Amino acid sequence: MRRRSLLDQHRLTEREEKNFQILELLRQRGPLTRTELSQGTGFNIVTVSNYVNQFIKQALVLERGFDISTGGRKPILVELNAKAGFAVGIDLGPVGASSPHTTMVITDLRGQIVHRAVQPRTTDSLDRTLHDLGGVIREFLKSSPVDPKKIQGIAIGLPGILDERAGTVRETSRHGIRTNYVAIRDQLEAELRLPVLMGSDSTLAGYGELRLGLDRLVQNMIYLYSDVGASLIFNGHIFWGSGGSAGELGVFVPTDDDYLNWIKSPSFVLSNVWDLGLSAQAKKLIEEGHASAVGELVSGDLSAITLETILQAAQQGDQIASELVEHAAMQLGIRIAYLVNLLNPEVVVIGGGIERAGSLLLEPVWRSVKKYAYEEPASLVDVLPAQLGDNAVALGAACWVVREMFIQA
Repeated sequence: MRRRSLLDQHRLTEREEKNFQILELLRQRGPLTRTELSQGTGFNIVTVSNYVNQFIKQALVLERGFDISTGGRKPILVELNAKAGFAVGIDLGPVGASSPHTTMVITDLRGQIVHRAVQPRTTDSLDRTLHDLGGVIREFLKSSPVDPKKIQGIAIGLPGILDERAGTVRETSRHGIRTNYVAIRDQLEAELRLPVLMGSDSTLAGYGELRLGLDRLVQNMIYLYSDVGASLIFNGHIFWGSGGSAGELGVFVPTDDDYLNWIKSPSFVLSNVWDLGLSAQAKKLIEEGHASAVGELVSGDLSAITLETILQAAQQGDQIASELVEHAAMQLGIRIAYLVNLLNPEVVVIGGGIERAGSLLLEPVWRSVKKYAYEEPASLVDVLPAQLGDNAVALGAACWVVREMFIQA
């Protein structure tokens, strides 16, 4: 497998597109007959047979046996050889998290995890985290039961603003530093002798949900990585934008004065934080003297308030917590309605951790979408919780490697 630029991801030759569609259909729905593959992809049976025969020679596809005959010769079933290769997906984790960690997985070609590790990491800058990454990956691969020769590539989800043309990633804090990730990537490739792909963590989380989290084929999808980033999927492929940074939801606010002005603007202009700002709002209200079960759950230590604390209080019927969740969900719904009107997706997936709120969040979000989106796009869209949890970025990264393997087969 060779590494390709993010900006070339949508430029597929006819052969590459057919490679991907046939192998991806086998991954999702196999085993299938050649006739079923022809029907599922729209390619004629001769074309499908030629491609499948080539995949069999490469050991990417196996003949499994005979399907039930409807008359005449029994058709042969074919399936993806999931153990023909393996992919490594890595989630560096958000910069500035209170207990930062890196999540790493190795998956087979179906996206099934065969090895996983979670490694605490430094709270220093993204630059330091990337420089330490080589040793972390080497130790992870050493502990793996997978034959190193079968690992086809590594993909890494980066927390920050990418510029593929300059080869940099910038931390999302107001004055976040820029790091040359190309130098790190090239160093990793030389050390590990594997292609290394790097992309936005929110984008890759959405790609993982598209390939592994949904129960149906979807072509156009938006994934919200909490309220700080998005993944845009158009025609079944990732939209990276002109420089690799597509999906940032809010505007850049350079100064405190600008922030005070912008915060009075509509809710879709500024991004909040990972928990929709709920922890900060709950702390402020309790400090102002409002009684809430949230304070009791943390035994008065307001610094210990988390999204889970607020959700627990809301589930117990606490008025303050319930109102905070309802308001945050309505504001998120307005942002989603704006995106639904703009992009007309089939599905919007809510992830990044806030999906753990379940119906407490999703019901007011959906009410808000129905209220503020136009009827036509709103009638076509489903708003769903993410399914991959803490593994979303790492699994999405692994799916990206598998995609490249399929395309280049």
